[in-house]
Formats: sequence, structure tokens, C-alpha cells
Amino acid sequence: MANGAIGSGEENRLAAAGKSAQRLALGRRLWVAFHRWAGIVPGAVFVLMGLSGSILAFREPIDEWLNARIMRVEAPPGGSYRPLSEILASAKASVPPAAMAERLKMPRHRGAAAAVTFIAISDDLETDVIEVFINPYTARPTGQRLLQQGDKLLSKPFIHLLMDFHWTLLLGYDRAYLIGTAAIFIFFSVLAGLYLWWPRSGGWRQALTIKWGATPGRITYDLHKTVGFYLSAALAVLLFSGIYMIFKPQVRSAVALFSPVRQEPVDLKSIPVSGRAPISLDEAAMIADKVFPDGRLHWILIPSGPEGVYAVGKQAESEPNRSSSYRNVTIDQYNGQILHVQDRAKFTAGETFLEWQYPIHCGEAFGNPGRAFVMFMGFVPLTLYVTGFLRWRQKRRARNQ
Repeated sequence: MANGAIGSGEENRLAAAGKSAQRLALGRRLWVAFHRWAGIVPGAVFVLMGLSGSILAFREPIDEWLNARIMRVEAPPGGSYRPLSEILASAKASVPPAAMAERLKMPRHRGAAAAVTFIAISDDLETDVIEVFINPYTARPTGQRLLQQGDKLLSKPFIHLLMDFHWTLLLGYDRAYLIGTAAIFIFFSVLAGLYLWWPRSGGWRQALTIKWGATPGRITYDLHKTVGFYLSAALAVLLFSGIYMIFKPQVRSAVALFSPVRQEPVDLKSIPVSGRAPISLDEAAMIADKVFPDGRLHWILIPSGPEGVYAVGKQAESEPNRSSSYRNVTIDQYNGQILHVQDRAKFTAGETFLEWQYPIHCGEAFGNPGRAFVMFMGFVPLTLYVTGFLRWRQKRRARNQ
């Protein structure tokens, strides 16, 4: 009877082990299916995003190179910039009188022009965005371009059009969620790929290397799994940052569960004063200098009406963002009163985490080496897509045979 009990217990253990193996096999098949199908349509979108992102990693230098005639200037030895009000006045003289100045962006280096954007209503009642470039040393216009003509998406300059393609596929801003959804699928596909790559029998050397002397099918498989493994962390970071930029409110709410994330005020207004003219751009910049004595003047948002406000950005050298700034001062355009200060030095952990998402996504947080790495990473989706497709076709042919 004892022998019977032992035999029964052994049979139960074997049965349990068999069921566990079946569950593992079923789970693996499901992960394989998800990894495969997520790589087909969302993967194709991922390839387009990656290739366009490679170019956009150096978007500003490329934009300047393509438009050097109007975006670059000769910097005189020891030359200093003309007053901001003079630069703005020169830009206003270059556009229709009804055009409304929106933003003054200072040169990003000594050989670059300042840029002033205007909103203008065309004869056919379309809203056009015009960008005027001014030599900051002479306050003379170097040229202008149409950033957008009405709702004609293809009217944008190349780099701006490519940016729209990168995050909307030119489907429209209200459909950017489609690209974000594809990015979510690919994000989890990367995690699925890691699960499928994990060597369960201890063959780590085989899992971490490419057997170059093997058959073409084996080399394709090794390329897919090793490239995916070694670059999975970078892919996940770039995907998450892209998802954040499309689903900002949702991600901010999720981050706020762990660390406070404050909302910036959007209803700040100037109080018109009878008989008092607005302060100048130079005065607004000097007020911001008192709040942030260090750093460079990055941009000034210009009041868009009697109740509009100045917003002055003073970029610190330590900021990860180079194309923007999180040290901003909002100022009443009449009395110069400071209405709000955004100071990244006082950010919570959650706010700092979110601040880093865009500069990590484009690589600018780490200078040109970071941009070069993002440019390289832009070709990884294409590599994974091609090797994944070839591997799928090889397995399909093997099954048919």
C-alpha cells in the first residue's frame, strides 16, 4: 500500500509538471503571436518613425543648412546684438501691417539669425504663419518664409513637415493618437521580445552572440534577437518618451501618482491701464534677468492683445532642453508685474522626469553625441523589421515543406 501511495504521488507530480509545461508553452505561443502581429502593422509605422527621427535628431543644423541664405549671418568680431525692440520693429516692417507678432526667438549661436513669427490673415481668410529672420547685429532682415499656409500641411518647410510626419504621419494633429497607440504596441512588443529571448536552458553565450558561420536563417535569427536585446533599453526609453509627447495628460496623471506634477497656469492676463503704453521687449527681458541673472535669453512670447502677457525664457546651461527652456517668467505687459515664474530648480521629481522626456527623445540632452546616438537608433526599427520578416518567412516556408 505504501508503494501504491508513492506511485500515486509521483504520478501527481508528473501530471502537475506536465500541466505547468503546457501552460508555459501556451504562454510562449501567445507571446510569439503578439510579438509577430505587433511587428507587422505597428512595426511598419515604427520603421517610418525611426527613419524620420534619424533626420530630426539634427533638425536645427539641417534646417539652417537648407536655408543658410536667410538663417545664417556673419558675426562681426566682438559684435553685440541690437536692442530687441529694434529687431522686432525691423521684422514688423517686413510683413503686412495686420500681421500679429507672436514670438521672438534669439539666435542659437553667433552665426545664426534671430527669428520672429507672425500670425497673418490672408486675403482668402486663411491663417498663415510667417517667420521673419533678422540679423541681430544690424537689425536688418535677411529673409522670411511661410511656416504654414492656412490648413495646407504640405506648405510647411521640409524639417517642419518632417516633424509633423514623425508624430502624425501627416494624418492631422487630431489623429496623433494613432501613432501613440502604435508606439504602445511596439513598447510591449519590445518587452515580449525580451521574454522570448531569455535563455531558459542557460545558453547565455548563444543568446548573446551571432553565429556568423551558420546558415542564413540562423544568422537572421541571431541578428534579430541580439540587436533587439542589446538595444532594448534604449528602444524602450525612446518609445516611452514618444508616447508621453502624444499622451501628455494621461502620462502626467500617471506620474502624479508617485510625485506631484503641477499644472502651469494658462489664464494669466495683463490689466490694461488707460493712457499707459505697454513696456518694450527690452524692459521685459530686463525684468526676467532679475529673476534669472544667469543663462541666455532664449525666446520671448509677445502679447497677443490688450490682455496678453509677455513670457520670457532664460535658458540655463545645465538644462537638458536646448530647443526650449523651463525657466520662464510671465510678465504683465503694462506695469511689468511678474505674474508667474516657472523655475526648473524647484521642480519635483515627477516634473524633472517629465522635463527630460523630450530632450532624451531627440538626443539633445547629451549634445551632439546624444543626437548621433538617436540618429543611429533610428535605423534599428528597420533592422528589426527586416530580420523579423525574413525569419517569419523562413519559418513559414519550413512549415509548408
